Amino acid sequence: MSSFRATMVAKRASATFLGIFAMLLLTAAGAEEKPAKLSQPSLIVTPASSMAFSGPRGGPFSPAGFEFRVSSTTGIVNYSIRTPSWLTASPTFGTTDTRGVTITLTVNANASRLSPGAYGPGVAFTNVSSGQGSTTRPAKLIIQGSSPPRATSQIAPNRGGFLLDDRGGYLLDDRGGRLLAQ
Repeated sequence: MSSFRATMVAKRASATFLGIFAMLLLTAAGAEEKPAKLSQPSLIVTPASSMAFSGPRGGPFSPAGFEFRVSSTTGIVNYSIRTPSWLTASPTFGTTDTRGVTITLTVNANASRLSPGAYGPGVAFTNVSSGQGSTTRPAKLIIQGSSPPRATSQIAPNRGGFLLDDRGGYLLDDRGGRLLAQ
């Protein structure tokens, strides 16, 4: 092989080596300069407590309302709120940042049509942007029923065997061999 040809092969090998070395350096430098992947903003809901409302059938219910604050750990978060049918959230969706937004929950007119008993389940706060920080807060509505009058266990004298309640009314009538509720 001629010396000219050997020199050319050596130069090409050297250039190839330098090209690969330069590419590796640039790749390494580029990797160092890329910012670390930032974590997605998380939804924060305060307070961490549950809610309990109560009242007689048809209302009014106490407390009148309950407030939560939704905010973001960093940046902006889109949120939505899902409630039981007897509870209304205002607002039900929106955008929040680290300063936060106040959410008011109130018992609505649907509650006045419910029978006595306990109702739930809870309120769902959802981070629509990334899902991070989505949570639920237990909510309970207790509707008290009207209780029947208490019997005093007194038989009304000379009234044919009526049983009196604590308000002086008749609860039972056993005349004629029949038991009738009043």
